[in-house]
Amino acid sequence: MEQTPFTALVERLEHAFSLALRRLAADLAKEEIGLTKPQFFILNLLSKRGKCTVSELAEEMFVKPSAITTMIDRLYKSGFVLRERDEEDRRVVYVQLSEKGKEMLQHARTERRKIIERYLSQLQFDELEQFVYIIEKIAAINEKEEK
Repeated sequence: MEQTPFTALVERLEHAFSLALRRLAADLAKEEIGLTKPQFFILNLLSKRGKCTVSELAEEMFVKPSAITTMIDRLYKSGFVLRERDEEDRRVVYVQLSEKGKEMLQHARTERRKIIERYLSQLQFDELEQFVYIIEKIAAINEKEEK
């Protein structure tokens, strides 16, 4: 089968994206950040939404509540989240950031931003603007298709 110019570009993108993300993901998972990617995601989500149930977090992360419970247990033991049972229905557990969790999240955001800036600083400003524009456009397409 003959490869079209579009197909060739898609293949180049897949290859480059895979290489770039593999290295970036490894750098973002380093110990100095202090959180795993799922832990960062949970703390970040809690900082935006405030108090959430375990089921709401699971839905956001596309995993089962039992998987979230394990992650929340670790975050709770580290002092990063607080748990609170619903007064009406004791089976419902709310999770929210603790002060320590807010501090850790801020630290992780700062460290992650430094890593991302290190990569993006290799681009010319106009290249970076174009890159951001394209990513935002893809994100908008994605949002439109979700509706």
